[in-house]
Amino acid sequence: MMKYLKWLLKLSITVALLWWVFSRIDLESVSQAIDKADKWLLALAFVPYLASRITAAVRLTTILQAHEIGLSHYGGLHLHWISMFYGMFLPGGLGGDACKLLRLKQQFPAHGTMLITRILLWDRIIGFVMLGLLAGLIGMVSFYGNPFIAAIPALALPGAGVLWWSAKKWLPGIIPVLGRTLLLSFGTQVFQIICTGFLLYSMGETSHWADYALLFLLSSIATVFPLSFGGIGVRELVYLRGSVLLGVSEPIAVTVSVLFDIIVTATAVTGAALVIGERSEALPAADGH
Repeated sequence: MMKYLKWLLKLSITVALLWWVFSRIDLESVSQAIDKADKWLLALAFVPYLASRITAAVRLTTILQAHEIGLSHYGGLHLHWISMFYGMFLPGGLGGDACKLLRLKQQFPAHGTMLITRILLWDRIIGFVMLGLLAGLIGMVSFYGNPFIAAIPALALPGAGVLWWSAKKWLPGIIPVLGRTLLLSFGTQVFQIICTGFLLYSMGETSHWADYALLFLLSSIATVFPLSFGGIGVRELVYLRGSVLLGVSEPIAVTVSVLFDIIVTATAVTGAALVIGERSEALPAADGH
């Protein structure tokens, strides 16, 4: 019963956020922007997003293999796609991670639940750290001269030290591949920023690139918290309020967030084909990368 209450709560929050956002913008402007958008560029926006899903999957398998959990990169991609489907549609905020945990436990029973849980947590942490780092760097461009933004470089070195110390304490096996996983996380976010760039260009928006990239990163940070289905509604809210702060077009900003959510949802739906087509076979074993 509790899981269905959580499902209803997330649905209510999603609907409420969307209603609030769309009640404060000109829906006709959003509709016209989508209608006039270059459909080829909209289709091309899927390419960098799919690339971001691949780098995200490789990041996790890199951490797993560093701890002698022999999941191949192909197996990790298979797992990632299925978890996207569960994370989007199942009750509970951590449906995708719960799916990964259960499947990894079944496939690799010799490894403890605590180790796999820590690996999944650190996979999330590394992604979150890169989001914050990129948001800080782009924020320095958008808010050049602001004394608070100027403090970001001073936090970089101690922040890196805290990350390294925490990893060494809680998941020491990740230390040899920490740089590689951060690079993969960087690629994941850059690919998604490129995706939003295609969405902007499809609507003829070629200015304020840094501002829109910052809005995307901030919205991604906000969607880490499982308040709605797939971050829908939360992303639109951040784009709407952020566009006012940054002085960019509100309809364009919200339209980008809507189109990005469509891409995310459409990609997650494809995971259903894997779920339906699955038999009882185990995840593919390690293939030496």
